[in-house]
Amino acid sequence: MLNSFLVAKITLVFGGNQTIPRKILLAFIFIGLTSLTADMVYEGARSVGGSYLEYLGAAPIASAIASSGDLIGYGLRFLSGLLASIYASSAIIWGFTILGYVLTTATLPLLTFSRSWEIATVLYLLERVGKGIRTPARDVILAELTKDIGRGKGFGLHEVMDQIGAVLGPAILAVAITLFGFSRSFLILLIPGILSIVFILSAYRLYPSVESVEISAPKISFKDLGRGFWIYTFSMIFLSLGYVHWMIVSYYLRSKSVLSDPEIAVAYLVAMFVDALIAFPIGYLYDKIRYRSLLMAPISSLLALIILLLSPTNHLYAYYSAALWGLTMGCYETIMRASIADIVAPEKRALAYGVFGLLYGISWTVGAFIYSILIWDTLMAILYTSIVQLISIILLMHLLSMK
Repeated sequence: MLNSFLVAKITLVFGGNQTIPRKILLAFIFIGLTSLTADMVYEGARSVGGSYLEYLGAAPIASAIASSGDLIGYGLRFLSGLLASIYASSAIIWGFTILGYVLTTATLPLLTFSRSWEIATVLYLLERVGKGIRTPARDVILAELTKDIGRGKGFGLHEVMDQIGAVLGPAILAVAITLFGFSRSFLILLIPGILSIVFILSAYRLYPSVESVEISAPKISFKDLGRGFWIYTFSMIFLSLGYVHWMIVSYYLRSKSVLSDPEIAVAYLVAMFVDALIAFPIGYLYDKIRYRSLLMAPISSLLALIILLLSPTNHLYAYYSAALWGLTMGCYETIMRASIADIVAPEKRALAYGVFGLLYGISWTVGAFIYSILIWDTLMAILYTSIVQLISIILLMHLLSMK
């Protein structure tokens, strides 16, 4: 009965006149529920990542080291995307997806037992390994499941479900920290972690064969990704160089005594709520105006940084900055991913997601190390961010001129 209710509601969202096979809708729903519960785990833990490292006595550079987990994760996105392209196998696609979720949900509850910032950092890095393994494979599945309903809307609705978990996770952890203190709070994340594994296995049973990875013989060529893909990717590279990592943000807020530890989790909750709020509308907008919708990301990223640097004078600015930070993340999670599916051919998607992820991860990590130094100098931080976001906008405009 619950399945029928969800299918009916999601069919209505996608357009009641469309005929979408029931098993495809159910598989889409279960993948969404997987992301929802997995996000409760890793967004809950990451919401206080920088402040937890500061609590354990870490230096500012430690937050940048933890941020480098995204480099590891994005590097693994490239590797898993490459392997999925080479072997062109549904078993590989689903294997990477399931393994990634298992690894993510098994590591972060162990923060309960960490007694040093080094151990905590390793656990945060391992969580990124799990995300890196699964993401390109899962996005290939999503791109196929949403081909008949509009990828902007499909990825947007998936992001809404994803971000419901991203809101619930920090909220639950903020309450737990208030009641029990830092360490013991992480153990509660086991519950949604177990649910996420149940949901992803259910999706696999419904849709075990991914047709798009098996439609042609494997042929790996980076040149065949196309000029548009590379212009798009370099635009997003410059965006990520100026998009301050939340590990840096949370460390900064605690170090400057702007917010308390539970309040930092609430600020992240605000970011995730905004992400969820705009995900479907911005996905719908993407289906209408395509790449023009991406222009808001570099602007919101720049404003988020400027307002963050004003937060020591007024703690409310921290929440305004978090909202803009969430807007930028919503653009990334929805329309940046949907764009790749439209720019490259179906048989190239796994490789394209992997290549994009690797380069984005490298640049975001480089940006995190730069911000770990510059964020203490307001003028230099704003100047740096303005330059890289301007370059991102110029490249996006060039991409628009090609279409």
